[in-house]
Order: sequence, then C-alpha cells, then structure tokens
Amino acid sequence: MSAREVTEEENHRVHHGHHHHVDFTGAAGNGPRTSWFEVKEVEPGVYLLSEPGHVNNFLMVGTKSAVLFDTGLGVANIRKVAEEITPLPLLVVNSHYHFDHTGGNRLFDEIAIHRIGAPLLQAPPPPGLAEGYMAYMQRLLQAWGPYKEADDLYFHLLTAERMIRPLPREFDPATYQVVPTVPTRLLEEGDLLDLGGRKLLVMHTPGHSPDCICLLDEENGLLFGGDTINTGPIYAQLEDSDVPTFAKSTARLAGLAGSVRQVFVCHFLRVENEPRFLLEVADGFKRLVDGDVTFRQNIDCLNTPVLEAVFDNFSVFVAAETPLGLHAAL
Repeated sequence: MSAREVTEEENHRVHHGHHHHVDFTGAAGNGPRTSWFEVKEVEPGVYLLSEPGHVNNFLMVGTKSAVLFDTGLGVANIRKVAEEITPLPLLVVNSHYHFDHTGGNRLFDEIAIHRIGAPLLQAPPPPGLAEGYMAYMQRLLQAWGPYKEADDLYFHLLTAERMIRPLPREFDPATYQVVPTVPTRLLEEGDLLDLGGRKLLVMHTPGHSPDCICLLDEENGLLFGGDTINTGPIYAQLEDSDVPTFAKSTARLAGLAGSVRQVFVCHFLRVENEPRFLLEVADGFKRLVDGDVTFRQNIDCLNTPVLEAVFDNFSVFVAAETPLGLHAAL
C-alpha cells in the first residue's frame, strides 16, 4: 500500500513552537477533525504527533538532528508532517516492532530498533492482522459518536488532541497492509542518542514484547514510555508478552519517579502523566505477579478474549488462559 499524500490543511505548520489548530468541519466544532494527525508541542522541542485513539508518536528535536519515536499505523504520511516541523536529519526509533508503532517506517531512510526487534520487524505479519485492526477502527468510530455526544452534554472532558477522527477520505481500509521493514541501526541498553543539545538514553524494558524500549531525556526530566507504560489497558496478553519480565521493567522505571517531570505514553487519550504514575504501574504489576488481583473478562482491539486487572488509573490485560504463577480470582 502506498501512503496517501496528506493535504496542506492536514499538514498544518508549527511556527515558533506554537500549536497551529486545525479547523473543524461542521458547525460549532461538532463535526469530525479534518486532520489524521494532531500535532502539539508538549515540551520545548518535543512534539506529539498523535493518531488519536490509536497511537501517539513523538518527535524530539535537537540542534543537529531529530528523533521520531515511532511512526504510527501508516494510514497517512507521518514523514511529511515531521518535515513540516524540522528540516534536520531524522532518525526513526521504534519503541518495538509492533505494526501500530512501525507502520510509517517505509517512508524513512534511517530506522533504529532494539537488536532483539530487528528480525521481528522484518518478518511477515500474522494473517488477518491488518483486517482485524481496520475492523477495530470501525467499531471505535461507531462508539465515538455517542461518546462525544454525551461529553458535549454532560462531562466536557474532550480536548483537541483527544478528538477521534474518521479515516482520511483517500485511504482505503481494504488495501491496508502491514509492511515489514529493515532497520539500519540496532540499539542496545544504555545507548545514548545525541541530537545536539538533547540526549536520549535507550532503556531496554521488555515485557510487552521482548524488544520494548523507553527513551529517557534525563536533562529535561522526560520519559517516553513506549508500550511499557500506558494509561488504558497495558497489553501483557500477547504471545510474546511476559508478565514477570514486565513487572521487573516497570519496577525499574519506578526508580525514575523522583527524577523525571513528565511521562509520555504511546496509547489512548491521557498522553502526559505525572511521574508518580510509574509507581502505580509498578505496584500493579507486583500485585499481578503476587496473585493479589481480581480479573474481569474483556476483549482486546483484535477481539481476542482477555482477562483484565483493573487499577485506579490503568488496567492490565493478560491472556485468557492465565499463565502459571498468576493466581487469578474471577
């Protein structure tokens, strides 16, 4: 599938670090957003390039180069959006190999991933993955209408970056494909990416998948959590997920709670989080491993049955066939 060209309206420019708002269609802002990406400068030199409701990608700009942390679904041209923000040389860093973080890789020349993820990134996707996610998109859009209507009437929680938008008009979901790509650089724990005036430390945090990483901007107190830290359901139910390993990774990240200011996550609508959230997630995973949780039944985005452990500000999905060592109470 070739990526569609994104219109000038969609590729709104970000001048002098200010967020340029995209117009709504429809009266009084009640219509859908017209841009697939929502662009916002969340910190000086750090831009959220979100596909709201699906995945949050981050562009970090230095004085010499820039890093794009994940390339999203590949529904629209994320490279064009990134190049609207900075003319600097751009390195894609994948948080891990999963399709919703690497879908735009094929648009770029320089791609980095943790060493363990390299063969996984190049492997053909599981059968039915693309079709399954397109079906999820349709279900999400069907749920969005009543949700936004209720919010407009009663709750007033939704903001610009939380507006779910329809698929771009020129995009045909029937032709969507998950395209394997080849990394040009392999990352290891402890690697330092120097962008000039900004350094990003690679932290290997396996659990969600074996190749998961976070990026730490230590000087500015920013943690980019990949799929290790999330504010909706944290996916620990996948075939290559490992809950005890996940617990060790989250415990490690909890050690940063006293030194970072912001935690940015790659999924759902609560993108920016206080550092104490790292402690909450680590505690939740410890309880999960210790068997001190109650599960409820749910489904994931591909309609696969899962068990869900629910905490105050997040939840964790585990496989419906509960792994040995996790003593579920249903």
